[in-house]
Amino acid sequence: MTIFKRIQSGIDFPDWIHFLIKMKKSIIIPLFLIGALFSCKEKSVSPLSKDLSKIDTLIFSSENEIIDLGEEGEFLASSAMSDDASSYYIFNLEKRFLYTLDLKTKKLLSTLKMPSEGPDGIGDWLIDFQRLDDQNFIAQGDNVFYFFNLEGRLVDKIRVDHLFYFNPELAKKFSNVGFLYKAEQFHFTTGEIGAIESEVLSYNPKSDSILLREIPSVDLIKNSSMISMVKSFTFYSSPSFVINDFSGGFLIVNRSLPNMTAYLDNGDTVNTKPNSSKFFEDLVPIEEIFRAKNDTEEKEFKKELEKRMNFLRPVADEKNEKLYRLGYRLASDGISYDNFLFEYDLDLTLTRETQLEGVKIKPKKMFLKESTFYLAAPFDDEPGLLIFANPF
Repeated sequence: MTIFKRIQSGIDFPDWIHFLIKMKKSIIIPLFLIGALFSCKEKSVSPLSKDLSKIDTLIFSSENEIIDLGEEGEFLASSAMSDDASSYYIFNLEKRFLYTLDLKTKKLLSTLKMPSEGPDGIGDWLIDFQRLDDQNFIAQGDNVFYFFNLEGRLVDKIRVDHLFYFNPELAKKFSNVGFLYKAEQFHFTTGEIGAIESEVLSYNPKSDSILLREIPSVDLIKNSSMISMVKSFTFYSSPSFVINDFSGGFLIVNRSLPNMTAYLDNGDTVNTKPNSSKFFEDLVPIEEIFRAKNDTEEKEFKKELEKRMNFLRPVADEKNEKLYRLGYRLASDGISYDNFLFEYDLDLTLTRETQLEGVKIKPKKMFLKESTFYLAAPFDDEPGLLIFANPF
C-alpha cells in the first residue's frame, strides 16, 4: 500500500512537506506538497561576503498566552507582515489560531481562534494561508479556500473539488499547498497519486475555467525526494513547488531548487538563466529516487539535504525591479547555518550575491519592506525577527 505522508507547509525534511493520508468515501486522497526555485548564469556575478554591522533581533513576548509555533517553528512559514511593517501575523494551521503581533511594542495584540464548524467554520484540516490585507485572509483546506476576516467571520468559501472529479486530465491529481490568490484567480500546483508529478493550475471562479501549465524543473525534485518503507507501507517525501507573487504575473519556486519560472499575464514565460553563482551549483537530474531501507539511512539522507543550498520564498522590490532570495545550508560545525542573499532582475538573471556572515540561524520566511529585510525564526519557542538593511 502506498501512502503519502504530509507535514505542514513550508517545512524542510524536518521542515519537509510530505504526503498525508486522507480517507473520503473509501478513497485515499494524499496531499503531496511541492514548490520551485532557480538560479542564473549570463552575467558575471562577483560574490561578496557581508558581515552585517547592524542586525536587530526582535523577539515577541506574549505574557500569559503561549504562541504555538508548531514543531521547530514550522508555522512561521505561514506568517505574513503588514505593508507598513507594523503588524506581524502568524497562522497556526493545526489549531486555526491567527496571532497578531505588534513590531513596535513586541507584544501579542490578539489571538483569533477560528472554529472548524458552524457558519464561520473553516474546516479541521488546513494546509496554507495568505494575507490579503490587514483585515482579510485566506486559508486553504482540502480542495477548498476559506475567506475570513480579523473579526472571525467567514466571508466566502470557494470549493475546487469539481475540477478534479469532472476533468479527465485531473482525475488522478489533487491540489497542493503553496497557493496564490491574485486578480480574482487561484494559482496552485497539483500532485498525482503514486507519482512525483506537478503542474500549475490557474482557476477563475467567476468563469469556472482552468488553465494548466507545465513546470520546467519538475524532474529535478527527484534529487531531494525519498521513498521509505514502514512495514507494508510506502511513503513518498518531496519538497513542494509553491506559487509566489511576481510583477506582472506569478512565480513557481521550490525550496530545494535554484530554478525559478515566471508566468506572465501577457502569456510569456521567463526562466532563470544558466547559473553564475559562486555559492551553489545547478542540479543534474537523476534517474532513481533515493530509497531509505531503515531509519538510519533516512536520517542520513535528511542530513545531507540540510548541507545543500535550500531557499526561502523570494521577495520582490517592485520599486527597484529586483527579486531577492535567501539561501541557507548547514554549516561545517553541523549546528549553525550559513545564509546567503541572492539578487535577481525581473528577467530572472542573477545580478549580485552575498554571504550574510552575521546570520547563523535556520530561517523560516523572509519579508522585505522599504529596503529592510526581516527573517522570521523561533527563539526559544518565541517568534522573532532578524532585521537588517539591504546589504548590496
